[in-house]
Amino acid sequence: MKKLQHFRDSFRVGIMFLILAGFIFPPLVLAETIDQNYQDVSNEYRAALAIPQKEQKSEALRQCIQHLQQFLEVDFGEKYADRTYYLIARCYHQLHDINHSPADLKSAIEKYRSVISRYPQSALADDAQYLTGILYESKDPAQAYIEFKKIELFYPQSDMRAKAAQKLNVLNQKLGCAGSESKKEAKDNNKASRAKENAVSAKPAGSVPSASPSCPKINRLTKIKHWSGPDYTRVALYIDNPVEFKETAIPPDPKKRESGKIYVDLENCIVNPKIKTKIPIMDSFLQDVRAQQNNSRQTRVVLNTEAIDSYRIFSMSDPFRVIVDVRGKVSENDRPAPPQVTPPTNPSVPSLAKQLALEVRRIVLDPGHGGKDKGATSPNGIHEKDITLAIAKSLKHVLEKNTDCEVILTRTRDVYLSLEERTAIANAKKADLFVSIHTNAHEDRNLYGTETYFLNLSKDAESARVAAFENATSTKKVSDLETILHDLMLNTKLNESAQLARQVQKHVVDKLKANYESIRDLGTKQAPFYVLLGAEMPSILIETAFITNEREENRLRDKRFQENLAIAISSGIQSYIQQIKGFAKAGDPS
Repeated sequence: MKKLQHFRDSFRVGIMFLILAGFIFPPLVLAETIDQNYQDVSNEYRAALAIPQKEQKSEALRQCIQHLQQFLEVDFGEKYADRTYYLIARCYHQLHDINHSPADLKSAIEKYRSVISRYPQSALADDAQYLTGILYESKDPAQAYIEFKKIELFYPQSDMRAKAAQKLNVLNQKLGCAGSESKKEAKDNNKASRAKENAVSAKPAGSVPSASPSCPKINRLTKIKHWSGPDYTRVALYIDNPVEFKETAIPPDPKKRESGKIYVDLENCIVNPKIKTKIPIMDSFLQDVRAQQNNSRQTRVVLNTEAIDSYRIFSMSDPFRVIVDVRGKVSENDRPAPPQVTPPTNPSVPSLAKQLALEVRRIVLDPGHGGKDKGATSPNGIHEKDITLAIAKSLKHVLEKNTDCEVILTRTRDVYLSLEERTAIANAKKADLFVSIHTNAHEDRNLYGTETYFLNLSKDAESARVAAFENATSTKKVSDLETILHDLMLNTKLNESAQLARQVQKHVVDKLKANYESIRDLGTKQAPFYVLLGAEMPSILIETAFITNEREENRLRDKRFQENLAIAISSGIQSYIQQIKGFAKAGDPS
């Protein structure tokens, strides 16, 4: 006890010296003092563990917790933060082993999780993860199973992996799971254990394990991304397997000064401790996005909102992601000024075209694929991503020359964009039209022709095949996707999209037939394309020609053909614009 008192006195003196050192001594002395004080509190922890009497040991551990928490307050550089949190957790763990207090159990788990979430690259993160499983083992075997499985998922090189695998084998039998660890898994775990000394602190995520229906199913939230505009933000939640999800919205309460919230609960899902779980957005209508482990089987994602006009949620596959589109309220200051009228005594009334959102002033062109996504490849090694970018650049030039529209490209160089990002760009830019440009492909190299799509349920197997290719998914997934389209179609400009597709298809075929032989009209079709999903404006996808057909491949590579194609698409877009202007004029009572 005299030795323990010496540590306490030394710690108190050290704290006072540390405070004075910040004003008197140089940084080197300050760093040495922090090192010494951490050594003192860690020695105090080890001394407490050596006390045999339970009551005295408990008292010493609680005193140690106080000193460790005091040290956290002066460890300004957080040099020892991960180790300090870990020691606090170990103190509470020891206390729970002594007195079985639920409060100590809760505190131990909280501190272990602090190490895991705050310091995922720490050498102690995997130990904290393993010991979390130990705490749950007798009280909640299913939760313990999940905690031990996280070692395999997030720390595959850990020396704790072999121990966790042994625990999983026991829990497999206890929970009635089919099968246990395979010989290969056991070999890998033993290898991981032997390799601990050479392991680096960064531990890449492992592959998703297969689990029988009777075992807790574990999926991971692996990434959160967002794209923002003046009054629109798209948030994408990436999960490594499809999960069920539900939404709840709570409006803001100005009286209580509480923001609104959109909750997205992901079932059978855990948060990867290595991802950023708080994403500041700071729009006028969306403050931030946060992910938290709601309970052992559920991840909750919270969007803190202010003045929002609407939101919608849907999912996409391969990889599975949940998309949340949030639209902010437009203030009166942001609304365009009404046109001047003569005489001034008459009220200013927007045109019918404007009231019906039929005006076209901004067009977003989307060159398909890009970067690591090469798209289809011709027999001679030409990639779709390069052809679509060339056509889009040419089309931008023609549209800017022949219309008063602002034209924006989703990409101007060879970079990868996800499908959900392309539509988000169009929504954020408040585009009036969205045109995605592609080249077709088929195993049968004799197939050729041009076709234009708009978003809807596919009417034939070939449309489903094309959609599956452009979605980078299977035709079965396309069938699954169609089940969610009914709700989304309520907010999609379906009629305008179909009209735009017909005009573009007609002009492309007519213009090309005037200059080239064997131009085949494959018609206007409908299919569920991910790149069009969630677009808030008339949207189409053009399959310009078959890159797998030798004749059409040669044409697609030809700059003159690309220019003619751009002129033809532009002509179709211009025809659509004139048509909707005519419709608005015909319906204008003035």
